Amino acid sequence: MEDGQGACANLAKAAAAFTVLSLLPLALSGSAPSHAPAGLRPILGEDLSQIWAPHDGGVTSFLFGSFAYDQGQVVGTYVSFGYDAPTASIRSYLATGADPAVPYIDAIYVGPFFPFQARTVDGPRFNVLGYDLEITAHDDPTGLLEIRSASARNVTITLPASVTNISQRSTVGSWPASSLSYLIGGEHARLVLGVGTFFVTGTQVVAQMAEADLLVFKAVPVASPHEAEWRAVLDAISGGQLVAELELVATSDGRWALNSAWYRIDVAAWPREVMPGKASLHVGSLSSAGEVGGAVVLLAFDPNTMPSDATRELRVRVNGVDVNVTSDTLGLFYSPDSKAASPEYTILSLPGTVIAIYLPNLAASSVEVVSAVPPSPPISFQADAVLALILSLLVVAAAASVMLRRPAP
Repeated sequence: MEDGQGACANLAKAAAAFTVLSLLPLALSGSAPSHAPAGLRPILGEDLSQIWAPHDGGVTSFLFGSFAYDQGQVVGTYVSFGYDAPTASIRSYLATGADPAVPYIDAIYVGPFFPFQARTVDGPRFNVLGYDLEITAHDDPTGLLEIRSASARNVTITLPASVTNISQRSTVGSWPASSLSYLIGGEHARLVLGVGTFFVTGTQVVAQMAEADLLVFKAVPVASPHEAEWRAVLDAISGGQLVAELELVATSDGRWALNSAWYRIDVAAWPREVMPGKASLHVGSLSSAGEVGGAVVLLAFDPNTMPSDATRELRVRVNGVDVNVTSDTLGLFYSPDSKAASPEYTILSLPGTVIAIYLPNLAASSVEVVSAVPPSPPISFQADAVLALILSLLVVAAAASVMLRRPAP
């Protein structure tokens, strides 16, 4: 129990580091921080206007879409919902990528809310920032929703009346501490809570969030042919193995679009460069490597950004060193601590080029992924072929000598 309390205490300390996390991308880009009042800062501190391609609707792909906001309605390619600004509450959280739409959640009430700034829409991210609360919805096929809180609070979630198979899992003292899964229309959905506890009464779920806590909703994409792979992703998040996810698309004008999520409050990952055939990113943690241990980062690209067909060679480097590929996907996702002390990666059977990279620790790391056409192998001859070639040349030379010989005068 003391170990569990220590883990919670360490994670609580990470709340004070939220501001540092949000300013890391700014520091790298050379931008100056805002002098706004103290409070919970946006997790993604980058100026996305420098990233998103400047055309109407942003970028839409099978990885993620782009939100539009109009008088309390948030409409995306894959997710739509109603948003009440005064209370920061959400209603009718729907998977609109299906026909008919699948209602994931009827309503979410976060409790007392003190706005820090107006809501923002940046491509696939709808972001709401309060003094001690941040809500981020993602327009992607999994319906990803994140709620971060710097202080203890209760979040009330009303599930649709048609939900079935509600089940809970608790591992107090570890991260995450609780998860709750359910089926809606035959589709699997999951709620994950970093430190706190879920209380369920019928279709009403109360997430008792602790200080410096994170609540995540994510589902298997509706009617996906890759249900087993998506379930493995959900299991890895629920088990604490998967700590960050980045979906990256290079745009035609040399910029890039991204959808990112961090599944631990003390872990950050962001891209540095994205172009066709090459991407680099940074992964880091405010906790010591011993506290976090081995973990997995998930990277997803569209085929134009990171081709992975039979004509290409995919290479992954961590801190400039080539990483070995492994076929042990289950071990990577379900027992990363049993892996060797060196990084490994595997390619998942999901749409696009999806790479799961295992890092032995989360000390600051530079990750690079490259897809290139391998060089042609040098031409080589077997010994018998070389002998045959020499004999052929001798025959040709002898014949030429006879033909070119002049008759004696």
